[in-house]
Amino acid sequence: MAKQIKMVLIDLSGTLHIDNSAIPGAVEALNRLLLDGASLIAIHKARYYKRPDGLALGPGAFIAGLEYSANVKAEIVGKPTAEFFKAALGDVPPEEAIMIGDDVKDDVAGAQAIGIKGFLVQTGKYRDGDENTITPPPMKVCSSFVQAVEFILEKEI
Repeated sequence: MAKQIKMVLIDLSGTLHIDNSAIPGAVEALNRLLLDGASLIAIHKARYYKRPDGLALGPGAFIAGLEYSANVKAEIVGKPTAEFFKAALGDVPPEEAIMIGDDVKDDVAGAQAIGIKGFLVQTGKYRDGDENTITPPPMKVCSSFVQAVEFILEKEI
């Protein structure tokens, strides 16, 4: 890597892959960067994301593949890491915060791991029974963001 370049930031979707297919040569080019000493830092490792036609493979599988092929471990700086949620809180104590999200693992479990109350909404990525897949379960399961906000504003939590 050129000595004046200290970091290369790369967007995954549309840059390294389109839908579920790697752009020709992208994996090899990324491996060249990694083998030359670049760190692999990922925003998150979500398993899937919501598209109009249903769920699609998220960046998690691509990050895992990059880790394997380059024999490096990615540093995850976004959800569901404790560091991400702590940075988002700033000076607010975790017990005075609520995370509302549609991803039971990345949104709710990640937040609850550091003491933030987790509300799961049954929209977007949500699948029937998701609330039963984490321990502890979400503090509240709501049909939508609107219902979650109504609950927060009407109740003393």
